[in-house]
Amino acid sequence: MKAFFDRAIHSIGFAWCAFVIIVLAIISITFVGLQNTQSIAQIQQSFQNTSKVMLAIDRLHIDLLNAESSQRAYLITLQEDDLAPYKKALEQFSESITQAREIRSESDIQQKRIDNFVRYAEAKFALVGAGIRHVQTNSERSPKRLLKDVQISDLDLRTIYQEIIENETVIRNHLLTRLSKARKTSEANLIWFAAISIIMSSLLLILLIKHLRNVKQNALELEKSNELLEEKVQERTQALELYAEELGRSNRELEDFAFIASHDLQEPLRKIRAFSARITELYASAIDDKGKDYLSRMDNAAARMSLLISDLLALSRVTTKGKAFTEVDLNAVLEGVLDDLEIAINESNATITLASMPKIEGDESQLQQLFLNLLSNALKFRQADKAPEIKVTVSEANAPAQHLDEITSEWIQIDVYDNGIGFEQDYSDKIFTPFQRLHSRTAYKGTGIGLSVCRRIVERHGGQITAHSEVGQGTTFTMILPIAASSFHLEENSNAGS
Repeated sequence: MKAFFDRAIHSIGFAWCAFVIIVLAIISITFVGLQNTQSIAQIQQSFQNTSKVMLAIDRLHIDLLNAESSQRAYLITLQEDDLAPYKKALEQFSESITQAREIRSESDIQQKRIDNFVRYAEAKFALVGAGIRHVQTNSERSPKRLLKDVQISDLDLRTIYQEIIENETVIRNHLLTRLSKARKTSEANLIWFAAISIIMSSLLLILLIKHLRNVKQNALELEKSNELLEEKVQERTQALELYAEELGRSNRELEDFAFIASHDLQEPLRKIRAFSARITELYASAIDDKGKDYLSRMDNAAARMSLLISDLLALSRVTTKGKAFTEVDLNAVLEGVLDDLEIAINESNATITLASMPKIEGDESQLQQLFLNLLSNALKFRQADKAPEIKVTVSEANAPAQHLDEITSEWIQIDVYDNGIGFEQDYSDKIFTPFQRLHSRTAYKGTGIGLSVCRRIVERHGGQITAHSEVGQGTTFTMILPIAASSFHLEENSNAGS
């Protein structure tokens, strides 16, 4: 079985490693492809920007050339028809200037040339217009002189235009070279991606085939293990059935023994007490004080033994004679307990405060015995100079630690507080042990079994009981019980001896 699980874990781990490697390879190739695509997009954008720069400068230059040629023709002929190209250029010049100002070259030096060209173009266009208007309004200056001024001012503008076009052409060629390299790199990446995809797919197919073989082998081994496990479970089930029969027989024998012990032992004790009483009554004058003391001690011992047998029988019957769980109103249970303790409560002037209790699932007679033991103890172990004050409270609670991972249920916490003599906290666990007494029999009567019965009742209901105390400050018994006690109780156990 261990080898089966080792192989399964190894196969799963190997498959995961292969999957991670394939995913990382795909991510790497995708990242490289994205970078290459972004590079191509950036180059294309720069190429388009270069085209826009050259187009805007050419358009502005053409407008200037048209205006200049129209001016020259007009200066020579002084005919208004020759100004038609100038007027058309004048209409387009504003838009051409705006486009030239909006363009941005990727070279700072080139951008300075463009800015200078735009500035000179505006100046030249203004100069051409001024010359035309001067001739139209003033004939003193020779047209040839104006033509010479325009030709002289055009020298720097043509030089700057030529430099701009030449540099933009260089930038354009450089971008074309980069674009060509990027496309070749993209094609190479595509080829690598296809090759790696084929390799990875082949590897994945091989791993899948190997994994399917391992799954098939593991399934066969698991089937064999299940068959072996079923055989062992069947053998263990038979053993448990035999053990359950033995346990049931043992419980019945224990119950028979408890009944015999309670019946057969109680009868001799009753006779001992009866004959002790007759001797004391009929022969009191013939017995000295020492003999009377012996008879009294014998009678007290027999009474204690009778009480002890009754308590032991009650302790054994918590599980062997328990009744089926039903819905129990704890308020009614406590009212019945107070009725039973009415005389003791009146004699001790006790004050008992009860909270409103919920309904829970449980054995009503055992729950009544539980509260009877706790309240009678609170009345018994009181301080001599204080009237007993007993409080019974209830609140919502969380499940005890041993039930945190088990059946979900609602839980309540019941606290029984008294202002009695208390005890040292070190004895908080020992007091639930049978025959454990913290005080002498002369001071407080009892067998020391009552709290053991309480613990067994609480545990039969799936709960937990603890004690918190301080000498001279009273005691608090805390019980945590489920609302649905049947979820934590096997009905067969409760009826085993019935």
